[in-house]
Amino acid sequence: MRSLDTTWRLVVACAVVSACGGGDGGAGASADAIAGDVASADSAVTIYTADAPKGGIIDASSPEDVTEDQSSEVVGLPDGFVWPDGLTWPDGEAETDGAASDAQVDAQDDVVEDTGPVEPDVPVVEYDCDNLPEGPFSLTKLDGPMASEDLAFDPHGNVIGSNDKAIFKSGYNEEPQVFVPNMKFRAGLRYLPNGHLVVCNNNKGELVRVDEEGVQHTVLTGLSYPNGLTVDMDGWVYLTEHDANKVLRINPFTGEYTVLTEAISSPNGVTFSPDYKTLYIGGFSGKKIIYAMSISPDGVPGKLIEWATKVGSGWLDGMAVDACGNVYIADYGTTKILKLPPDGSSWEVFIDGSTWDGAYLPNLQWGSGVGGWSKTSVFLPDGWNKGVFEVDIGVPGKPIPYP
Repeated sequence: MRSLDTTWRLVVACAVVSACGGGDGGAGASADAIAGDVASADSAVTIYTADAPKGGIIDASSPEDVTEDQSSEVVGLPDGFVWPDGLTWPDGEAETDGAASDAQVDAQDDVVEDTGPVEPDVPVVEYDCDNLPEGPFSLTKLDGPMASEDLAFDPHGNVIGSNDKAIFKSGYNEEPQVFVPNMKFRAGLRYLPNGHLVVCNNNKGELVRVDEEGVQHTVLTGLSYPNGLTVDMDGWVYLTEHDANKVLRINPFTGEYTVLTEAISSPNGVTFSPDYKTLYIGGFSGKKIIYAMSISPDGVPGKLIEWATKVGSGWLDGMAVDACGNVYIADYGTTKILKLPPDGSSWEVFIDGSTWDGAYLPNLQWGSGVGGWSKTSVFLPDGWNKGVFEVDIGVPGKPIPYP
């Protein structure tokens, strides 16, 4: 699988230019068993790319099908394109063909370098993985912030959430402010390393990227209920296509994607281990299974395994992982958050929301450490009532690409 920076010789040519109570634990699996030998997996992964003029999906050409002459026609990137942190053109290639004019050089001298978002002053959190606080924990409802199916955090002290009709920014215990109007959806949202937000628009069957100004950019269309969402440290998006029984790995700037598996019934929540080598997927199917597969640095999936069985009610929703490697999953059928150790050998009720009248806990995320959003607290959307709960569990989440 090509990395994001070397994908452009093919993808820009064919897409951009043309567009101008605890339960009994089930069987677990060790990290070593999951990692396995990636070479044993079927690495002949089909690659797709977005057909920009029509917004549909077409088969991409293989690298061998692109001639040197075709590659040389690629002279620029789409308007408004921003490279993810750490990514640029491959060595020896420039954004434009030929040397810059004198006027361009003079203009560049006057440009103030954009150093990106200001890094917030986030306190260092100390924790002991062998002595974490034990649940079950109770919920505290915040006054003001809004969220529905999922939430995320920006670097400015806001939680990003939805009321199913638009996306809002809310400070801690502050009233929400509109960020993206007229966007009807109830599904996942996460930040990319460059500060853009990616959203599963289940209403339209699309993956959408939202820039810092709130402008929407359609990445992929024709999806059958895009639901769960996570982003790796290099900016690749992993998405569960619930009604198609698929898990996808997507380039959020080109729409190019690979299908990692079609073997999970109604995949829903999806998240990575702290080292980003293992991908966990929950099924919203009543089968009570959490699956796992290794993901190589190049995005090649390993063998899919049943990592944990007999989990909760089986109607498993959003997922998250803490810095110690413990896995958390929302149980839609019981309005509880379940916790599993890194080996998946057992599960316990960690947060009980069943005592809240009309509550629905579809997901959870750790705070940013900025503006009152504690890094040792998980924040949960109150799905039906469009609010936010807080639970301080004494341990931060795994590293994330942004903020």
